[in-house]
Amino acid sequence: MTGFLIWLGIVLLPMIVWALFRNGGYKRRPLDAPPGPGWVRTEERFADPTSGETLEVWFDPQSGKRAYVRARGDASRHL
Repeated sequence: MTGFLIWLGIVLLPMIVWALFRNGGYKRRPLDAPPGPGWVRTEERFADPTSGETLEVWFDPQSGKRAYVRARGDASRHL
């Protein structure tokens, strides 16, 4: 039983690390501009709990990916 658990840990740990970090999915850094053409700004805005910056959420309809971009301009909308 112990051998099975060790084997399971050896197999699952790399899979978990890969799933979290493959696209920068864990603790991603916000961008200064949208990632590229085709990305659509959503109405979502939130304050980053670490930096306090207001971030906007951008969405790529083709891939389904989301990107977090620092909000520019209207400081009165800071959350």
